[in-house]
Amino acid sequence: MSSTVHFASARDDKGISLAEKLSRIYDRAGLGGCIARGDLVAIKVHVGEPGNLAFVPPQLVKVVVDKVIAAGATPFLTDANTLYTGGRSNGAVHARSAVLNGFGYAVTGAPFIVADGLTGHDSVTVPIEGVLLKEALIASAVARADAMIVVSHFKGHGLAGFGGAIKNLGMGCACRKGKQIQHSDVKPRVRADRCISCRRCYRACPASAISMAGGKASISPDSCIGCGECVVWCRNGAIRPNWDEGAPGNLQRRMAEYALGAVAGKGGKVGYVNVAIRISPDCDCGPVNDVPVVGDIGIMTSLDPVAIDRACSDMVVAASGVPGSACQHAGQSDDKFKAVHKHVDWSVQLAHAEAIGLGSQDYVVEKLS
Repeated sequence: MSSTVHFASARDDKGISLAEKLSRIYDRAGLGGCIARGDLVAIKVHVGEPGNLAFVPPQLVKVVVDKVIAAGATPFLTDANTLYTGGRSNGAVHARSAVLNGFGYAVTGAPFIVADGLTGHDSVTVPIEGVLLKEALIASAVARADAMIVVSHFKGHGLAGFGGAIKNLGMGCACRKGKQIQHSDVKPRVRADRCISCRRCYRACPASAISMAGGKASISPDSCIGCGECVVWCRNGAIRPNWDEGAPGNLQRRMAEYALGAVAGKGGKVGYVNVAIRISPDCDCGPVNDVPVVGDIGIMTSLDPVAIDRACSDMVVAASGVPGSACQHAGQSDDKFKAVHKHVDWSVQLAHAEAIGLGSQDYVVEKLS
């Protein structure tokens, strides 16, 4: 059965602002039906790494905030801490980055709450019926919200091919340990040249797999259980995830299964907004953004995360590549994401998400008239 994706073009073809277009297709997609009076509603965003300018404009997020308030519910913006070090790796710097990039209360009309807390440990273990995983560690603010509107910037991604609603759910709603689980089957390793002998990892390791012989941290591969706690607690970038994901596509499969965990217990109470403008070749997690691979396409809304991502990816592939962009430099412009990320089959996340019941790749587009 086809899922409906509502679409509003980025073109100024009717003299209607993009914010007003979003308001209209929000209503037409029935996203208001996800919310009941009195609900605590998580508006899942990505506030962008400081220095990156390709994230969803906070003025568009305010449209969603206003809709939630009008429904008699209480909205809050949220995102979980990152696994890598940077401007969103703990609750304090994450909240600061949100304000720096315009996601303060004065602009959006809602508070920003870091979903997994100060150090990335605040999570709820959610049972899932996945192929690779049987539980997901979901950031507590997401897990405990009554409803959720997932606002995603559709763009490229180095490990998943593209990032949209599925990635915003799976990776974006996981606590730091959950992100480690998704990224790698391979256990972390220590860069001795960056170790400052602070012993945080040593104290945090639940398997006593870390020794401080010679004053530097060392991880025993035989004792390590791959939980990622050492990565979370190291503040100097000395212990890093191994990004080798084992079987091709497994990161995408685990990400889709974590998306199941993010929506667990919220049947009929999750809606999706994909913003396909400033479509950069890489994720908004970087401190810079490259030239978009295609021109601005528009905004989509749906009740199906798989359908909305499929529709977005199809439109990007069909669009003309931007001269001088990364996909043109790669010598191919038909499949924009494949051109930039040659070894990634981005369709894996869609196929697996559909197979585990997250949504359908079969869609119909209803254009704003």
